[in-house]
Amino acid sequence: MIFDFQQTNPFDRYHLMTQTVTPRPIAWILTKNENQTYNLAPFSFFSIISPDPALLVVSIGNKSNNEQKDTKRNLIREQECVLHIPSLEQIHALNDSAATLEYGVSELDNADLNLTSFAPSLPRLKEAKVAMYCRLFELQNVGNSSFSACYLEVLNLHVDDEIIKQEGDRNIIDNAQLNPISRLGGSDYAVLGKTLTIKRPN
Repeated sequence: MIFDFQQTNPFDRYHLMTQTVTPRPIAWILTKNENQTYNLAPFSFFSIISPDPALLVVSIGNKSNNEQKDTKRNLIREQECVLHIPSLEQIHALNDSAATLEYGVSELDNADLNLTSFAPSLPRLKEAKVAMYCRLFELQNVGNSSFSACYLEVLNLHVDDEIIKQEGDRNIIDNAQLNPISRLGGSDYAVLGKTLTIKRPN
């Protein structure tokens, strides 16, 4: 079956793309609200784009009423965030944090999650095995959509000591112990199953 995207509405394009571009890593982003509480939300339009500068990109849309999502609103104002890579152990808290709440109401209020000191002005989730303190490098609105490409520069990276070791001059992170969650289409998530190690040719 061929879908002509020039003849397909954006709603259908979204669902076709999110069910075929899989699995997608999840950025679990903590930002500061105007009332000094913390917003926490997951995003799966997310990837690495450069090591120098160390840049990630997260695409963030709007709420259904075309109001900016709280994360985007906070990023524009505060210019910083803490981005976590969620593990399977946090799956229910992660899914709950996707709920649409009134601005200023923190997803952490009813979550079984704890904060710990990290960046000068932002904490991180104590339960997360990977956390990155980022500043907003650039924001670009995308076409006619409500999405904005948020380029984030990684300034500090936290990795749990139990999932990292050094081999020669390289740091090796144990993905099985990190056990990251990824996003599929609809309401589906995926976790690591069988992995393959194949050396790249010279």
